[in-house]
Amino acid sequence: MKRYLTIAKYSITIMLICLILLIINNVLALNLNGYGIVPRSSPHLIGIFFAPFLHGDFAHLASNFLPFVVLSTLIGIHSIKRYFVLLPFFIITTGLLVWLFARGNSVHIGMSGVIYALWGYLVVYGFIRRQITYILISLITLLFYGGLFFGLFPGELGVSFESHAMGALVGGVTGYVLAKR
Repeated sequence: MKRYLTIAKYSITIMLICLILLIINNVLALNLNGYGIVPRSSPHLIGIFFAPFLHGDFAHLASNFLPFVVLSTLIGIHSIKRYFVLLPFFIITTGLLVWLFARGNSVHIGMSGVIYALWGYLVVYGFIRRQITYILISLITLLFYGGLFFGLFPGELGVSFESHAMGALVGGVTGYVLAKR
């Protein structure tokens, strides 16, 4: 139980960093969101690393807070080591795919791409692994976060469905590969 609380603390800390950045961005009017991912713009490659930690407003951050904490904590059920390997991997690979394939002339920010990677991983890993604990985690993920499926398609203006789709792809493929090992 202590391990799960430790992972939850790490996840909450990451989201609190996002909150601090959002407050700093709003109070000092720094336009930190300009450091997000701008597809195929070489000067904005750095956005691959910064984009997940930047949010447009408090509602945007709030919509990412709980799913990130819950899904990343569920990753930690396997091991803390896997948590610290997968999280940076999901940030970098999802960000890189968004940089390569997303709509141009836009800035992509927020943790949702990583959330979709966590979601895709948890859903696929459990069903491929075929162990009761992981199947239950997959089912719980689908039960509580199955609605994320609809975010994979274009919808609301200003929402990066590309980040969602690339994250789910990265997470699903990673879950498949690691479950088959």
